[in-house]
Amino acid sequence: MMPVSRFASFLALAVFGYFSLQAQTSPGQNAPEMTTRDEQAAFKAKVNLVMVPVVVRNVHGDAVGNLTKENFQLYDKGKPQEIARFSVERTALSATDSASKPAAAAEGSEPAVIAPERFVAFVFDDIHLAPNDLVKVREAADNHIDSMAPTDRLALYSISGEVSQDFTDDRARLHAALARVRPALMVRAGALNDFDQRVLISLANLKAIVKRMSVAPGQRTVVLVSPGFFTTSPLYIDDKVAIIEQAIRSKVIISSLDARGLYTDPRFDVAPRGGRSLTSMLIASDLMAELAAGTGGTFFQNSNGFEEGFRRIAAAPEYLYMLGFSPQNLRSDGSFHSLKVSLKSAPNLTLTARHGYYAPKRTDDAAETARQEIEAALFSRDEMMELPIEMHTQFFKSGDQAAKLSVMAHLDLKQFKFHKADGRNRNEVTLLSGIFDRNGNYLQGIRKVLELRLKDETLARLSNGFTVKTTFDVKPGTYLVRLVVRDTEGQALSATNNAVEIQ
Repeated sequence: MMPVSRFASFLALAVFGYFSLQAQTSPGQNAPEMTTRDEQAAFKAKVNLVMVPVVVRNVHGDAVGNLTKENFQLYDKGKPQEIARFSVERTALSATDSASKPAAAAEGSEPAVIAPERFVAFVFDDIHLAPNDLVKVREAADNHIDSMAPTDRLALYSISGEVSQDFTDDRARLHAALARVRPALMVRAGALNDFDQRVLISLANLKAIVKRMSVAPGQRTVVLVSPGFFTTSPLYIDDKVAIIEQAIRSKVIISSLDARGLYTDPRFDVAPRGGRSLTSMLIASDLMAELAAGTGGTFFQNSNGFEEGFRRIAAAPEYLYMLGFSPQNLRSDGSFHSLKVSLKSAPNLTLTARHGYYAPKRTDDAAETARQEIEAALFSRDEMMELPIEMHTQFFKSGDQAAKLSVMAHLDLKQFKFHKADGRNRNEVTLLSGIFDRNGNYLQGIRKVLELRLKDETLARLSNGFTVKTTFDVKPGTYLVRLVVRDTEGQALSATNNAVEIQ
């Protein structure tokens, strides 16, 4: 923890004091230079921007991360598209990465706190899994739980909703939850037939799990364990689209394991016992393949090596490319657009990418898009420094089971953009501070919106910046603190993390 004395220079520059979340402008003030208020975050909405996750591998199956935008070609319904956004994300965590930052601690000591880095949710399709297949994959999952790393947090859900074990590093609890996974008995309700009801329940619960994953503050992977099920009906399109879009927006990778194991025979296509042909079995696996390809995940199929399968798909690919393009003259008709991504002159490389997307049925709501983007920034673990910020933490014990945890955000105004109006330098800065427990569960957050209307002399006086303080009431424990800062004029965003242990 940084000693209080080291904050003196920061706090002296905070000439406008501590801005609480509920503070409002005094009616007697005449054009105050700085106010704080609550409002909907006003991130710039990305209209009709389609994001395409791509994983490129060499002949050894290793992910490749040294390609540039110029190496890729992207087609929408066969027409070449300009790649407007390009990034390479290193998703796999090394031992050095997982060490995290030093934690703040009382009385100037700085013990290292290893924060959780990887969050994996096992989702067992107890609605469609055959009993024999469930026994095999459950045994493999049991062994995988025993091999989890100290920085791993696992959750375990059944797709019916009968079993729900949130993120934990407690192996005994995970084994107990896994033992409770049984083939689900569905009760028919409403006018839907049994088949449609099972599929819709499966998709709805999978969508909810992906949304839950979006608030985990690290590398996030959903592992779907299923024999597959048919989703070719238009009845299921909206749910499938929502799952993939939510996963891409929240940087959640969905990987799939086909629980049927080895079921193909390259010599002929005959109906196996039960009357299902090879073709129908492959169609049933389309959803698993689509979810994996559409989010940068891995589809493990046609193999009885389930332990190896869990090992592969629980680990995200080391590198993930994100290609973004804006379709021209896109009609809001809900039609499907096939996508193709290829590499220029790369014969020894293979890729997997999103197969397509559906045009919107209506114009996206800007406020909702903004809310989703600001949540994605808060619940990510990515470090972003488009704005110069520094975060420090303080705490003091107010009792045996109570403490005050303060987040100090120092803003360097020299790098902020302002526009001049009525003799004032204007900008609006949103600060979001959130805290998570040691298992990555979101606990609480505070947002401050600072309206800056600074006179020239005030801006000059604050050339070294100022510090904004946010305080949380917490209990002793280990926490991850996340700070997000965004300004309106520059449309820039910064985010950083810190681990804190309060004993």
